[in-house]
Amino acid sequence: MAALASHDVTGRAAHGALARQLRLARQGRSMLFPFIGRSARFEIWAHYPRHDAIDTSGRWQFYFHAHDRSEPDSARHPQEHGHIHLFRRSPQGKLTHFAGLALDARGLPLCWFATNQWVTGERWADASSLGRELPGFELRLRGPLSGAGLWLGDMVRFYAAPLRQMLLQRDQALERHCTRHRQTRAQAWADRRVAVWSSHPVNWPHDALLAAGSLTQ
Repeated sequence: MAALASHDVTGRAAHGALARQLRLARQGRSMLFPFIGRSARFEIWAHYPRHDAIDTSGRWQFYFHAHDRSEPDSARHPQEHGHIHLFRRSPQGKLTHFAGLALDARGLPLCWFATNQWVTGERWADASSLGRELPGFELRLRGPLSGAGLWLGDMVRFYAAPLRQMLLQRDQALERHCTRHRQTRAQAWADRRVAVWSSHPVNWPHDALLAAGSLTQ
């Protein structure tokens, strides 16, 4: 029964994410449009929206931005145009990085990734703490980014199992790094040689269509 319920949640999330992208596609737009489509000029490193998006619960915050492609970055997906950073917010507004989602120039997801602490200056939380946020995850916003928030929430719920595993792998990679380089966790978090601890590839929309096929069998 639990497996059926899990499949039902995954199926609804896949359908919701695909439907939102299809509505934009019919307007000749991609998932990049809610973030940067209304900007007169796109600027590298700038946050879109300018002051980030915060959901109505105040517990989640996200933004889209892009790095300078002329700078070498071994952690970046070769087809990446930019990426979304998603954070959990404390009641005091302190941010914990939950996951990043890389998008290509068409606005299609490429991979999830888990960053090192120095990348965003986050307040670190272990995988078990973040994993507890996955069941029932949602993002509710008002205004132009409301649809993008619903889409991102669908993506998190659809990839909940891989995201949980990715966060565990992040923590394991951190511990291996500390042992290998004889560093404390604080030193490893500040180690500029490591920008991304772990990642999970996304084959979208194939992943969603594959899940939909398995649900109908």
